[in-house]
Amino acid sequence: MARTRFAAAIVAALAATALAASPHAAGSSTHDPYGQTIDWAGCSGLQGPSSMECGTLTVPRDYADPRKSGDLDIAVSRIPATGPGPRLGSLVVNFGGPGIPGIAELAQRTQAGELARLNRRYDLVGFDPRGTGRSSPVDCGDLAGVTATDPVAQARQVAQACREHAGALLPWVGTPNAAKDLDVVRSALGDDRLAYLGFSYGGRLGSVYAHEFPQHTGRIVLDGVPDPTLDDTQTALAQAAAFQHALNDFAADCVARGCPVPGRTAAAVVAGIGTTARGLAGNGLATVSGRLDREGYLQGVQNALYSKDNWPYLREALSALHSGDGELMMQLAYPGQLGVASGPARGPSWSTPDNYEMAKLAIDCRDTPERHTAAGVHALDGRFTTASPVFGSSIEATLLSCSGWPPGDSASRRVAAATAPEALLVGTTADPATPYPGAAHMAAALGNGSRVLTYRGEGHGAYFAHNPCVVATVEAYLLDGTMPGRGAVC
Repeated sequence: MARTRFAAAIVAALAATALAASPHAAGSSTHDPYGQTIDWAGCSGLQGPSSMECGTLTVPRDYADPRKSGDLDIAVSRIPATGPGPRLGSLVVNFGGPGIPGIAELAQRTQAGELARLNRRYDLVGFDPRGTGRSSPVDCGDLAGVTATDPVAQARQVAQACREHAGALLPWVGTPNAAKDLDVVRSALGDDRLAYLGFSYGGRLGSVYAHEFPQHTGRIVLDGVPDPTLDDTQTALAQAAAFQHALNDFAADCVARGCPVPGRTAAAVVAGIGTTARGLAGNGLATVSGRLDREGYLQGVQNALYSKDNWPYLREALSALHSGDGELMMQLAYPGQLGVASGPARGPSWSTPDNYEMAKLAIDCRDTPERHTAAGVHALDGRFTTASPVFGSSIEATLLSCSGWPPGDSASRRVAAATAPEALLVGTTADPATPYPGAAHMAAALGNGSRVLTYRGEGHGAYFAHNPCVVATVEAYLLDGTMPGRGAVC
């Protein structure tokens, strides 16, 4: 959900990214998007269940002017219900980001045995939201020419590259249009109402859908819920404080288990992690995969705090770094990106390399009207340092990521859905990326009696933390319509 990457990391990770353009990227729309069915076929090149099928829908680039705007492709997949029990319809799943290719993520999750109980009664449906993965992807070309080191200048160079390669697409990748695409998907699946399970950014998309299409909203669960009442600065400050809290919790656990960072208290371990960051400023540490600098080190630590399952790997990476080996920390900082040169898609394979970072940047910048100046951000230094002595400055720097991008708007923060059915919102008390208060704020903003299930735990999101209480509560609602009592806690 959160924009927690650094501009330098974006450039380094995406220097070679280039994806094939949609065949419907230009020209006029020639059809009613609601008149479609999906021609299901195999998912060539994609690792997933053998029953998984893939297809494509065509949607207007601009719903307000579909005849002149041209079309975009939306890639969709499904895993048919396995039984036993009567089929309930389709359950569309969004795994967040924005920018995560939903088709590949659903394939990976189900291959690993996730969502199996829901799959008995529902066809599980994944999709790549517009601008993402195989759905008319945002392509910013070869970013090797982005050479600026100043954050604002660097962000402007990235924005210029994106305008040159994808300028006709960028105004249309925001969440409200993705919600309209989601309704086209619902219609093509043959469902009167949308059953939906959204994680992180998926909570933003699901809430906007309920706002836009309350009459077609069905059972919706939002897990790791973003706060629609906060602007960019407020969101970043809340995240800084939440990541610092998560780091403190990790440090306490690390001390209890025998921590490789010197110190007998959690505070001493946190201070030691900050000292290491300062020591990596400048040239950093050479590794097999590249040079680990301060930004990469902090990114690795921060990434590991998204799930308590990652804490053992973070301890191992800190131990190796204490011995002068930064390779494990590099892998935490840039998972799945190091040593992989993405190239243009070839043939019909559904395993197209994803464009996560650029899609995320484009969607985030479209979804916010705020454009910050370096001076304006610098004036916030004290507030961010107070919120997080370790992560404050790096999270603060993300406020400059949209420098040079066309103005967005705040439409994705309008989520009132008084006539939609109540949703189940799941909030984790120590969630670093979508802090816990966001769930209650989203419930109030929806205005339809939606309920919050509190998970007293660590990490971003609760369902995939495999807490039996959370899993049972979420599945009882999606399968049987049984909503937990108000104030329910797991």
